[in-house]
Amino acid sequence: MSVFKNSTYQKYLVIALVTIISVVLAACTLPPQFTYQGVLTDASGNPLNGNVTITYRIFNAETGGTEIYSESETVTVTDGRFDSVIGPEAAISGLDPEDLAQALWVEVQIDNGTYNETLTPRQRLYGSPYAFTLMPGTVISAAMNEEVFGVNDIDAIASVINMQIPNSSNTPLPALRVVGERGIELVDVSGSDSYGTLYSEIDVPDSSIHAHVNTNFVIHLDEAGSDYDSGFVVFGNSTSNWCYFDEYGNLDCSGTKSSVTEVDGEQRALYAIESPDVWFEDFGSAQLTNGKTTVQVDAQFAQTVNLDMEYHVFLTPLGDCNGLYVTNKTAGGFEVRELGGGSSDVAFDYRIVAKRAGYEDVHLEVVPSAMDEGGE
Repeated sequence: MSVFKNSTYQKYLVIALVTIISVVLAACTLPPQFTYQGVLTDASGNPLNGNVTITYRIFNAETGGTEIYSESETVTVTDGRFDSVIGPEAAISGLDPEDLAQALWVEVQIDNGTYNETLTPRQRLYGSPYAFTLMPGTVISAAMNEEVFGVNDIDAIASVINMQIPNSSNTPLPALRVVGERGIELVDVSGSDSYGTLYSEIDVPDSSIHAHVNTNFVIHLDEAGSDYDSGFVVFGNSTSNWCYFDEYGNLDCSGTKSSVTEVDGEQRALYAIESPDVWFEDFGSAQLTNGKTTVQVDAQFAQTVNLDMEYHVFLTPLGDCNGLYVTNKTAGGFEVRELGGGSSDVAFDYRIVAKRAGYEDVHLEVVPSAMDEGGE
């Protein structure tokens, strides 16, 4: 309640309804404004009409304190009722999220052109119930359980501009920080089952990123079926150190490919044998009978290679003989004989090497150009 010193405004009653204080986000179209409504009466309780200048000041304390913001506006009063909007149409200094996150009070000054008076006490500003959903510790659940489509140039549920200002020392902040072993929870489209987490150890400098899954960690490349080759690229400390998985299932690496096993208590690498062509090989043993035998190619191995093309067989005798040679090679097998028309029954080992089916013409293939651009 406030008292004016003239006959028209001897008693001035403001019943105020203060609504949402908007949270300010960088590049967000939501301005830092809230509505202020009230009722003005004269000393007899009769509603007033006409224009009144109201000055609003926002402080961070009930008395004293720091003035956060102020503005004056002419308000039209109709049957005692008025409503106005407090706050600028765009974010300004002093109305950042940190400033609005503290306790605030609004001070109202009334001016009728002859007299002006500042109403006391200041009124505490409280958030709308919807604003409570942004309180620290809030759990957002079942809020986006319907399909959402971009409209009116809106192409994201939430957008964060996170970059360094040119020619400045300002560095970008993390767009999202998750502390704890659960990190970001990954669920299926129904939201009913948890499939894993993704997190890093926030208190450990240069921490690894951990992905915990219960089944498979799947990456789909080129889901749209574009004309461009898609790949998953892993770089080292420079673009000259990399491994590249393409959408066709091929793996290219600038380093070695190896298996790791324990030797004398240490982890040691066993390196893969590389070749300019795509070969598969198989091993076996057989024995001559009276100087000769026919070896059938393993049926399962035969399904993985093209035996209609030239393939190679390498022999190792396991006893004394005149030597061995291969003849009559077919898609089903090959014949082994002793040199010089020998008639021994010597045993032997063999190694067969053939082109992988579907890769017969591959020879020192050029790495896709996407690899050269992957580090940009």
